[in-house]
Order: sequence, then structure tokens, then C-alpha cells
Amino acid sequence: MKFQSIGGAKHIGANSHFLQLDRIGMLLDAGMHPVRYGYESLPSFDHVRDHLIDAILVTHCHLDHIGALPMAIKNFPHSRIFMTYASSFLYSTLLHNTVTVMKLLKEEKDILEYPLYSHEDVDLVSYIVQGMKFDKSFKIYGHENTHDGIEGKWYPAGHTLGAGGLYLHGREGRVFYTGDTSASNQFLIRGAINPKDPVDVLISECTLGANEEAESIKRKQEVQSLIKILNETFDKKGSVLIPAFALGKTQEMLWLVNNLKQRKLIPDADIYVSGMGRAIARIYDLTIEYSHRVDDQYFFDDVEFNVIDQQDILSHGLWLKRPSVIIASSGMMHENTPSYWLAYKMMREQQHTICFVGYTSPDSAAHVVAHSKKHESITLPGLTEPVPRNCRIERVHFSGHSTRQEILKMIQDINPKKLVLVHGGNDTALEWMQEQVKDWNAKTEVFLPEIGETVKL
Repeated sequence: MKFQSIGGAKHIGANSHFLQLDRIGMLLDAGMHPVRYGYESLPSFDHVRDHLIDAILVTHCHLDHIGALPMAIKNFPHSRIFMTYASSFLYSTLLHNTVTVMKLLKEEKDILEYPLYSHEDVDLVSYIVQGMKFDKSFKIYGHENTHDGIEGKWYPAGHTLGAGGLYLHGREGRVFYTGDTSASNQFLIRGAINPKDPVDVLISECTLGANEEAESIKRKQEVQSLIKILNETFDKKGSVLIPAFALGKTQEMLWLVNNLKQRKLIPDADIYVSGMGRAIARIYDLTIEYSHRVDDQYFFDDVEFNVIDQQDILSHGLWLKRPSVIIASSGMMHENTPSYWLAYKMMREQQHTICFVGYTSPDSAAHVVAHSKKHESITLPGLTEPVPRNCRIERVHFSGHSTRQEILKMIQDINPKKLVLVHGGNDTALEWMQEQVKDWNAKTEVFLPEIGETVKL
């Protein structure tokens, strides 16, 4: 058994790993780095170009796990693709949007290699995608293992719609790859379920491994903080912008704000959602039977909200003139996204609030805004004109990731012989987890691979 990370080894972004089990070569995810451009945003496929890749297994549909999928197929055209049933409804919507964004960036930033793939390439992926239901076994066969194959099974990972942890059982051993995981229930998606069967090798994410603060955050307290922020902003006749990932965080925040309105904990203000968030909300409704939901009777089609698009933003919508909640992608406030232009307009006026609810990469526009000081002028990436930051900036925490203590408990419960740590927020995240595991069980071998490093398991 061999493991080699070709992207996102110790850090977040372009997540993709090679695993060889019973002479079957697999890629675990094929992500794109969310704040890099061109070929630099891709996993290092050259590291595994000499390997035969029989299957690509996608844990969920966030860009940093699926954005390079058409490029992976171009590099390894004999692969089949496996993902969860709900993800098989999601991937094309997100990848087609990525093509559109790349075309815009080609014009605006003169990135010659964009788009890296086309809408036709995304459509071709559909011929080799297999969506599998949770807790149902399926077989993966390889060109060098055509008879026995290995057994796979998806377990709910809790992170977002369709997110799955992957269990693989072969003659050489049993592997569990967590993908991104949330041990606790969110508003819409239930917490992760991990395999009870023995695991020899655990490949685990460590996003919050360096975040001590996350351990003490209570969701009920964060909800109360958001209620206070909304009411105080509305009292000033302002609006609240919530930058959010189109998949997952947008729907979670839409559920929450609508719930607060129904319970009359906030005024009956308008709710706006960007177009991609609405498209994905429909997929939440379509896949409700197979998506491990907290409430399988809750449908977004029953929720009253409005949809905004890029043109509306540029022409000054009603949300800037009367109290509203705007849940807009992207969560990182990438250039020319709805949240980027809304922040650009709203920062100037003191009655408005920008409220961050999730992770912001240090090299993103969201991070620049989140860490700005009131009344100072800041320059958003991609612009030359400074903008005075007069609005209120707040942060509440609704993470879709397990805390480091929850990850540690999962490792202890699974009790693997070997542990591979990946997807850390920084180097400290993985080092902390490694130290804790060694203190708990010195017999467990822990690996922190660099990109391109082969680990024999």
C-alpha cells in the first residue's frame, strides 16, 4: 500500500492524494486552490503521471476538492469517478460555474491558460461518474486487478451536502479517508458517522488542528451573537452582508436567518441570496432523501427569499436602501463575485455590517476586510482605488469542520495502526495533532507527508 499527496498535503487547497491498494491506483479528490491562478492552482499531477490511475474518488464538491476534476480526467483518461449520490447532483453545477469564472479571469487578469477546461469537458465527466448512496458497498476494479477489486463504502462526513468519508477494504488493508468532516450537527446536515469496522490506515483532515478557540465555541452562543448583530444593524436602517460559500454555508445561513424571522427574534427583513446559492438550494431539496439531513421535511422551496445576480449588484439594489440580509458568494470574497462587489459598496456606509461566518484564507479579500480597522482606507485585491472602511465588521463562528478535540476523539475511537495527517490550516495544526496522538498511543505511526513524498503503508 502506498500514499502520496500531490496537493493539499499540509495545507488547504488543491487537495488530491494518490493511494495504491491491491495494485489499484486511486486519486482521493482532485481539488483546485481557491486563491491561486492558472496551472499553479492545480495539484501536481506530474508526481503520479507514471502511475496507472484506475479511479478518482471525490469526497465532496467544494472547489478545493473537486475543482480540478476535468483536468484529472485529461491526465488520466482511463479513470472512473466515484462520489456520493448527492454529490453526483452537485458537481456539474459547480464545475460549470468554475469555467465561467475562469473565462472572466482570462479577460480581466490576462491569464493565458484560462479556461483550464471547457463546459464540454465538464459535460464529458458525466459519462464516468457513479453516485453511490451512503453505507452501500461498491466495487472498484483496476487494470491490474480486474477480478477481485476492492470494496468501497461512503459514510456521512457531516461537512456539507453530499460530503462523505471513504472506507476501502482490500487484501493489503483497510483504509478510511475522512475528507472534510464535521462531528457535530449543523443546522441542515447531521454530524459525521465513522466506520465501526477495523481501520488499519486512517487519512484524516486537520483543518482546525491549530485552533484552540474553536473548542470553546458554542453554536447557541454564536446564534445569539448573530441575532444581536442583525437587530443592531437594522435599528440603524442598515443591511447585513454575509459572505458565504455557495455550497453549504449559504444554505446553512439561509436556514438560520429564515428561522430567526419565523421565531420573531429579528424583524421581517428581506433576505437575498446570490444565484449559485439558489441553484444549490434546489439540489438540497432534490436530494433530501439521501443527504443525511437534520430535518428531512424542510424544503428551501417553502422559504421566501430573493435572488440577486451580478447585474443587480452593479445597479444598486434595494438591499442597499432598506434593511436586508444578503447571503452572497464567495465566502473568500474572490474578485468579481457578488460578495466582493457588495463589500466594495457597503464598506463606505457606517449603517451597514459585513459579518463573516466561516474560514477566510490569509491571502483572500475576505481576510483583508475582516482584519481592517474602522475609518481606515483599504484596497481590495484587483483594485487600485482605496475604499474607506466605515461599516461595521463582525465575525461569528459556524464552522463545518470538526474541532481538533473532535478529530482527536475520532482517531482514538477508530484506533488505526497508521495515521496520515493532511489538510491542515497550517503546519502547527498537524504538529499539534501528531504530538497528541503520540502521547495517547505511541504505537500509532503518524505521517505528515510533503507534496510528492511517497509513504509506504
